Amino acid sequence: MSAKILIVEDESIIALNIKEILTSFGYTVVGIAANSEKAFHLVESKKPDLILMDITLQDREDGIVLAEKISEHISVPIVFLTANDKNQTIDKAINVKPYGYILKPFKDIELKTAIEIALKTFHENQILSGKLNEINSEMTSLQSKFTLEQKAKMRFVKLKHGYIFDNSEATLLLAGKEIPLNHKEKKLIQLLVRHIGEIVSVAEIEDHVWNGELVGEGSLRSLIFRIRQKLPKDFLTCYSKIGYKIIAG
Repeated sequence: MSAKILIVEDESIIALNIKEILTSFGYTVVGIAANSEKAFHLVESKKPDLILMDITLQDREDGIVLAEKISEHISVPIVFLTANDKNQTIDKAINVKPYGYILKPFKDIELKTAIEIALKTFHENQILSGKLNEINSEMTSLQSKFTLEQKAKMRFVKLKHGYIFDNSEATLLLAGKEIPLNHKEKKLIQLLVRHIGEIVSVAEIEDHVWNGELVGEGSLRSLIFRIRQKLPKDFLTCYSKIGYKIIAG
């Protein structure tokens, strides 16, 4: 299938001459635009595979500005045509990242070569871009998987004697079965699990479990006693008048 090419050139004789050259090489010329408005219309309606763009258009915008605006809307290779060989113009054109730059007058074969190189480079860039998107997608997937695994690790905490604490549900499990605990018992164990391996002070425990209410010393002792009735004695480590600790399994 021959490549579809749009010519943007405001000198009709030159444009028709370029069209004849392109047709002789087997390309399909989908249109000729002499100004930016028509160029945009043809780009949207004809979806060219490549644009030959004259830099010095007699329009409110030159070819460089027009190429920049087109590139913001559609990914298409653009090859500049110009009789201007000034460094300033060339530098300005390069900033738009064209796929080719041909100085007038040019030989037919020079035009064909520039077009073929532009089409090939664009095609290779599209393939590379697709591969990069696949890699980015895989990286995002791996990152999501890693995040879920990290959350799972944070959610389920292994404790002594095969017990597992589920932080999300605030439940204590053994062999997949939930150990019946009341609200305050769960709050105490969850607090100790958050500080696993560390001593949590009596004051911090009382503040957390009883929501800042002042309670007597007997309240915490009673709570610890009830937990030890349900769990192994060494599940909680007591540091007299200092605090309590849970150790990871």
